[in-house]
Amino acid sequence: MSIAHDAPTAEVQHPPPGRTPDLEGWLTERVAFHLHRSPREIDPDTPLADYGIDSVAAISICGEIEEHFRLAVAPTVAYDYPTVHAIGGHLAELLRLRNAS
Repeated sequence: MSIAHDAPTAEVQHPPPGRTPDLEGWLTERVAFHLHRSPREIDPDTPLADYGIDSVAAISICGEIEEHFRLAVAPTVAYDYPTVHAIGGHLAELLRLRNAS
């Protein structure tokens, strides 16, 4: 279930190349959970630091990414890729590389 694009719009929203709504929807849910917010409150282009994400939440999200996607990511992923879109693009690239091997 993708919730990143639940807001009604007049035009169809297409994810940027290399990204999937499901991946970003999952990330949005996890970020919202750790920030004690509704997923609808998380703008995928707003830096997580603007929401007040702390290091405990950032490390937790990193661990969840590793567990859910079976990918090794740096514990600083939420700081190196500061938005849901940026993290999603990074994960999409890692998944593409893994699947190409």
